[in-house]
Amino acid sequence: MQIAVKNKDIFPVAVRELLHALYAAGFFEESMLIGSWVMPLYQEEFGINYTLRTLDIDFAVKFVYPDKDKKIDIEKVITDLGYIPVMMQSGIRRFTRENFTIEFVVQRKGGRDEEVIPIRKWNITAFPLPFVEILLSFPFTADFGKFKVRAPLPEAFFVHKLIIAQRRPGESKKDKDLEQCSVIAHRLDIDRLNIVIGSLKLSKKVMKTLRASCEEINFPPQRLGLK
Repeated sequence: MQIAVKNKDIFPVAVRELLHALYAAGFFEESMLIGSWVMPLYQEEFGINYTLRTLDIDFAVKFVYPDKDKKIDIEKVITDLGYIPVMMQSGIRRFTRENFTIEFVVQRKGGRDEEVIPIRKWNITAFPLPFVEILLSFPFTADFGKFKVRAPLPEAFFVHKLIIAQRRPGESKKDKDLEQCSVIAHRLDIDRLNIVIGSLKLSKKVMKTLRASCEEINFPPQRLGLK
């Protein structure tokens, strides 16, 4: 699914520069913008209104084995824009510039809790999280003319947030996840939602998690196929 973005100024200049540089490097062929910065795209294209309150820019990457002929130094792409790499205690490299922070996440392998996964193809590190594959499996492309950005469809973002909200260690992040779910819920495409849900193998634990989040935002769990 590809859409043409009419308002090219939905992102600040610094964010547009970053997305343009990543697109030029081929990053969005296998990766995508996630987190709160997808909300301006949702507002522009799907009529989902949300007030953005973060400067953290998150990207989901696929774990792929590097092709020696196609390795691209994403760290250099980012640092060339003035971002500074910061090594965290966990081993993850974040990038900061002014008040912006860039971080990468990747699908967690099985039940293991790795602290960091090197993505050698891009010369970056990514934090492993569960259920990232939900986002990566249902992308759309936003065409800004000079560059394109991949992001998860609102329905995939919605289901992902419903699940991870109940796993958050702090209430503030949980509250933000559910707030975003609440505003997206009014603009869901039911056919796309059914496709997302139908693609998942839901354990009893995950179904319980979904019900709990649905209850907190007053969303009927039956719309997710849950009793």
